[in-house]
Amino acid sequence: MLDPRLLNTFRGRIANPMYWRRTHRILRSYSRYDLATPDGAGAMVDHLCGALNVQITPAQRAHAANWIVSQRIDPQHPWHQMRMWGVVNGS
Repeated sequence: MLDPRLLNTFRGRIANPMYWRRTHRILRSYSRYDLATPDGAGAMVDHLCGALNVQITPAQRAHAANWIVSQRIDPQHPWHQMRMWGVVNGS
């Protein structure tokens, strides 16, 4: 699982409608092939951190990227989108 404090930081930022739109665009811009490798997943983590103005350590980045790869997420698939938002929203 992801770092709970870091996840709460992301949840707080995404609750702001301006950040929600940015986050949605970023998540939809990646494919399942991008997120199948630590480099691709790490790029998405970097993109989200930059858009949400969240600082993370290299260890947190690596852990998040590996977690994303392990989830086998396809951001273009509606069911996977609901799963991603469930994680982000704490559902």
